Amino acid sequence: MIEARTNGNTAQTEISNSNATVTPKTITVTMILEDLDNGIDRNGIKDKYNLEAWEVKQMFDHPSLKGKKARKIRKLSFNFVDDTITENPNQTSIPVETAPDVDVHTEASMIVEATPELQDFDEEDDTDEFDY
Repeated sequence: MIEARTNGNTAQTEISNSNATVTPKTITVTMILEDLDNGIDRNGIKDKYNLEAWEVKQMFDHPSLKGKKARKIRKLSFNFVDDTITENPNQTSIPVETAPDVDVHTEASMIVEATPELQDFDEEDDTDEFDY
């Protein structure tokens, strides 16, 4: 058997050798409810926060936690795939119907011809109403 020298600080050695978590200074009801939703039971909470059994018991006496239990998370033992999808699941865009090529000038002249108010344009008067 090989013995190692210690520096005399056994408490520090025990803490560094153990994988115990440090108890947080504040534990909220929301934290515990999230743990319960994630399937962590009372023993798991005790281990996660490094608590004593009586502390967990007292914590669950709170009105918001009274009677609460961990949610059971069930996982399928197989991969379940939806094979009824007929489209490409890797499609990243939606097909858009393209408009036919339209000559803007021809379309504008057709609008002018169809609208009588636009036909009364006096080309000689290029002045605006306002004087600058």
